[in-house]
Amino acid sequence: MNCVVVVDAWEKCEQDDLIIYPWLEQETKLFGSFLDLQLYNMKEKFGVQIIHAASSRTIMKEMKTIDAVVDEIKDLPEYKNYYFCGFHLGRCINTKINHLQRNNIGVIINLSMVFPGDSIEKFISKHPRNNYYYTYEKGLQCIDMKI
Repeated sequence: MNCVVVVDAWEKCEQDDLIIYPWLEQETKLFGSFLDLQLYNMKEKFGVQIIHAASSRTIMKEMKTIDAVVDEIKDLPEYKNYYFCGFHLGRCINTKINHLQRNNIGVIINLSMVFPGDSIEKFISKHPRNNYYYTYEKGLQCIDMKI
């Protein structure tokens, strides 16, 4: 079985980030609603397990599709493949991937938010492979990229 690991879908953003980006919490909640709908559809149609990596924090109310919650990424059970998404691409998502240290990992690009101060080019230049795009019709499709 495959799992989707949702990274840091927290109820509250970091206070330091809100000083710089006062709209960030509203943006994450809106994206969280979209993300939850896609996770629900993915679970129903493709049978993936939805695991939240919460880092010991409260998960936002917009997240209703949850099979399990782990506080430490090393506590993830064994799965055939791990697909990561959530908050934020190139930062926390990639930190969690690096700590998991497995070869069967991908990132779902369109279900991951880029931090406001970052760019997708920065992420792709460092991680051009094992990226996926989710669509309701086909599920996860590999989209290795380059800039």
